[in-house]
Amino acid sequence: MRSLDVTLSRLEAICAAGDDGAAAQVYELASAFADMAGLFDTGPLYTAAFSLCETTDRMIAARCWQWPSVDVHLRAIRLIISAGCEHDERSRALLGGLASVVARLPKQAG
Repeated sequence: MRSLDVTLSRLEAICAAGDDGAAAQVYELASAFADMAGLFDTGPLYTAAFSLCETTDRMIAARCWQWPSVDVHLRAIRLIISAGCEHDERSRALLGGLASVVARLPKQAG
């Protein structure tokens, strides 16, 4: 969990800086975060991390970078961690919200 926290803190710092040139770095860190979360039983945390990867991938491909979409994912991930990574009504609501963020972005061709 410490490694996840370090990676999440790095993502939060990049998001706070708002440098659109950091999109590839966000994807790389989000992917590493999802890989780590997937190694353990982290419940909704992995799903939220995968959603962040999907969001960043779609925004990069469509050249429509939106920091608020990243920020909402990072905030949801923090909430999931603070709640002990439990599958509950709150985490389901958070994941539903994240899914709606992904759904409004263009799908990649191919």
